[in-house]
Amino acid sequence: VLVTGAASGIGRALSAALGREGAVLGLLDRNAEGLTTLAGELQAAGVHCALAEADVRQREGIREAIHGLVRQLGPVDVLVACAGITGATLLSDLAIEETEAIVQVNLLGTAYCIDAVLPAMLARGSGHIVGIGSLAGCRGMAYSAAYSASKAGVAMYLESLRPALRRRGIYVTTVLPGFVRTPLMERAKVQPPVAMMPPERAAGYILKAIRQRNRVYAFPW
Repeated sequence: VLVTGAASGIGRALSAALGREGAVLGLLDRNAEGLTTLAGELQAAGVHCALAEADVRQREGIREAIHGLVRQLGPVDVLVACAGITGATLLSDLAIEETEAIVQVNLLGTAYCIDAVLPAMLARGSGHIVGIGSLAGCRGMAYSAAYSASKAGVAMYLESLRPALRRRGIYVTTVLPGFVRTPLMERAKVQPPVAMMPPERAAGYILKAIRQRNRVYAFPW
């Protein structure tokens, strides 16, 4: 299983959960320190894993990093595209540069990671692509225009890929979480109006979606 955005938040909690399930893990993030800490904890618990530092905005860098992990661990059976960022969109400051970064990480970063693993999946006729969207991608959330748009893009990108890939033996799951207490959310300029769930609980939902190969999995109820 290849997890992007593995160093913190949902990605970190999901990596730990997958490790407990016995998965061999490829861990990818631009946070080298966080990756090293996570890998050390997982290896101490007996998890077979390898790490790669890369920024999902850099298409060629992502390709090289993922191919390096494949050389160490073998082919990717499951990709969990978890890397993501957020930011507030205020009327006084539309933060266009931040908007560009959010779209690059959340939408294009997901596409770049899929592009890196898909040829081998198609050659084998098997695989599972899991993209982390958001409930904010279903209805635009106030003060989060860029984030909502980027996550709507992720959902539509995966939905468009799903029919043709399923005929080739590849499953596509879109995960739509609600508010999760990640470092990014804790530092957000605008705080959500409801309590945030811990990332460990979110990881449990995502693990269930992976096991069941759901087309779309949204939580909480």
